[in-house]
Amino acid sequence: MRLGTYRSYDVGDSTLAGRFQELAQYRHLLMNFVASDLRARYRRSYLGMIWAVLYPLVFSAIIALVAIRIFQQPAETYVTYLITGFVVWDLIGAAISGGTMSFLVGEGYMRQYRLPYIIYPLRTVSSLAVNSAFTSIAAVVAIVFLTPQSISFYWLYWPLVMLMLYLFAIPLAVLAGLANVRFRDFQHAAGLAVFLLWYLSPTIVIREVYDSPGLKPFTDLNPFASALDIFRAIMTERAHPTLHDVALVVGATIVLWILALLALKVEGRKLIFYL
Repeated sequence: MRLGTYRSYDVGDSTLAGRFQELAQYRHLLMNFVASDLRARYRRSYLGMIWAVLYPLVFSAIIALVAIRIFQQPAETYVTYLITGFVVWDLIGAAISGGTMSFLVGEGYMRQYRLPYIIYPLRTVSSLAVNSAFTSIAAVVAIVFLTPQSISFYWLYWPLVMLMLYLFAIPLAVLAGLANVRFRDFQHAAGLAVFLLWYLSPTIVIREVYDSPGLKPFTDLNPFASALDIFRAIMTERAHPTLHDVALVVGATIVLWILALLALKVEGRKLIFYL
């Protein structure tokens, strides 16, 4: 299928396999989208993508200056705790806030070409995933210099964990993007929701706080907390992720994908009219 050919895949490719097969035809376009987004993000910057490594290091150091006195934690372990949380949240949290604009940013293409609609939130999440991969370098640097005892063969699980987070983030971006197209106030509400989830998940506050009686029931059912726990398990704790955390993230991912694909099917035919 050539770019610019109008085709209703709601009719011809209604199966899940058909939709992803059609999406695969545009993989080179997706890569160009991602490269364009990254160039735009670091345009006219002397350091370029080095900021993806430098920013989390400086951010974690600044937060740690105060937080280590509040939480009574060693500076070395708390900095690595912060920076690993930053890697995860920079992908899944930003997928919601960035996903709200994914269809609006792609409006020009949507009006001219018949591309699979999922390519637009996929573009957003893929750009975030590349940035998070560079942010992971910052986490590795911090761990090597501050807590070298955390280095282990569990780091080999990093690609699988990042793939898990990537698949978890995509339907979040799809649902956020569809909601914002229908209700433009959603992007502001989503910002508040992400901020709330940030505090309700062990991103900067030490993990023990979330095991307190008042928060533990929610934390045990919070896939965002489990995503953070999975990443920290392999990066700093020299351990396999727990079955509970993996099952919760995988289960949430499946449910979110079902909802996202159903929402795309329902809204797909009239999405262009909401732009």
